[in-house]
Amino acid sequence: MDEKKLSQYIDELNAGRRPKEHGDSSREGEKEEQKLLATIRKVRSLREIEYPDEFFEQRLVNSLAGGSGGSVSLKQPVKKARKYTFFYPLAAAAAAILLFVTVYQVLPNQNPSIVYAMEKAMEKIQTYHGIIEVSETNELGETITQSKREVWADQSGNYYIKDLEGTSQGLVTVNNGEQKWQLRPEEKASYLFSAFPDDYRFTFELGNEVDDVTKAQTVNILGTETISGRNTTKLEIIPDGGAAYYLWIDNETDLPLQRVSAMQNAIQIQVSYSSIEFMDTIPQTLLAYELPEGYKEVNTNQEQIVASLEEAEDLIGFIPQLPKQIEEGYTLDRIAVENANSVVKLYYVTEDNLEMVLLTQTKVTKELEPAATAILGTVNDNKAEIITTEPNRSIRWQEKGIEYKLLGTMPIEQLTAFAEKMTESEVVIPEPSGAAKEPQVKVDIDQSVEENEQKSVDAGHSPWKLDPAFVAQVFASLLLSPEGIVGDYPIAYENIDIIENNGTDAIAEIKDDKSIAKYVYLKRLVRQDDTGIWTVVGYDAVK
Repeated sequence: MDEKKLSQYIDELNAGRRPKEHGDSSREGEKEEQKLLATIRKVRSLREIEYPDEFFEQRLVNSLAGGSGGSVSLKQPVKKARKYTFFYPLAAAAAAILLFVTVYQVLPNQNPSIVYAMEKAMEKIQTYHGIIEVSETNELGETITQSKREVWADQSGNYYIKDLEGTSQGLVTVNNGEQKWQLRPEEKASYLFSAFPDDYRFTFELGNEVDDVTKAQTVNILGTETISGRNTTKLEIIPDGGAAYYLWIDNETDLPLQRVSAMQNAIQIQVSYSSIEFMDTIPQTLLAYELPEGYKEVNTNQEQIVASLEEAEDLIGFIPQLPKQIEEGYTLDRIAVENANSVVKLYYVTEDNLEMVLLTQTKVTKELEPAATAILGTVNDNKAEIITTEPNRSIRWQEKGIEYKLLGTMPIEQLTAFAEKMTESEVVIPEPSGAAKEPQVKVDIDQSVEENEQKSVDAGHSPWKLDPAFVAQVFASLLLSPEGIVGDYPIAYENIDIIENNGTDAIAEIKDDKSIAKYVYLKRLVRQDDTGIWTVVGYDAVK
């Protein structure tokens, strides 16, 4: 189909008319053309309705009333509608081709309609309350219930979790945004924790499930089933480089209702909501902390709220710095001090309390030692540790005798913008180049083996393969003992330094006199994010 016809096809759709090419039986053999037209119709159907201006609806009423002999009075004058030209012929053709490339090449196996519906449904949820049941099934088809728990969760990150059955029966975990606690009945104890950052994530949290679907390589619709009395659509989800699993989506709410994992080590895990309801807020009685009678309190959170930086200085012995400017939409919520670690904490929140950023400051006592799993960047030309792993991303660096750490739950791009505003300088995160330095000695790679290793790690096995330093340690040790290792590794983990890491390529320096390798080159071959395993692709020998 040429550009002119493609432009006319889009114009017909925008005018609300059925194009003659749609449903033309003579064109059924032209598969690629029909696929392109179907893509345009699908993507256009996802677009939210746009009104030319704020008086569109009233003018429509006037028009209908005028056609039937009636009249409608306007309280405000009707503004002249601005003429919008949405598609020029050449632009229309380019846009359509771009849509085709996006849907069929970038996300070749995704069903855009159902994924979009899930995302929009999640945006509308304020609070949900449900009962989650977890069971496991073996190869013989025998099913055992592992646990049952009551969950309350809202979009602000607050939650109340109570284990009703299982090994943790009676355990209650709560985070109300200001305080986190856990009631442990077997100990008759209440443990207090910092509310932020909070790494706790309960099984089958709706937001996480929707995020995983949007990142999946393939989403297939397999059919419909009834789950817990609800009509659902069954999906097959294939993560990038991972094992397929199944998700049942409630047809009424467009949200996940059940998940069944792939069979791993002869076990298949099923997680489902036996009941779920949606409401505006979590009951305040559940989010209010109260020490139960007969319980002891164990305070693991040694934070002390202070009124000013001067009070913080008196407690920790150095002058903390207040950023000259912060990202628009954020305000300083509170200042706290950890006396034991001499740390100052500045909490910034958005007006709607949906996002929080924590800035910590402490005196420099030693050179910055980035975590092995961190991307290595710079802040104002200072070496920086950048963690992109969910849920709490962070940027840590040292400058003028103070070590700063910025933590947030938002995407790393937003956290970077916050850091640049705060420091009035550039934050550099190296881009995955795909052109890492070439090692002197290359290692043969079996891609199918690596893909199986990725699936094994996804199932919870060999988590050390997510750590490039650990992978380099094992490799360097096996160079010394190719027949296998008994006992401790001959190369210590402490003698491995990650000197370069852009998230997909890394170089480890082996600081051990015994080592055959001086530098080990690693790459994420299967999946290029923080869930991807690292593989050694080569090394430089010690000269």
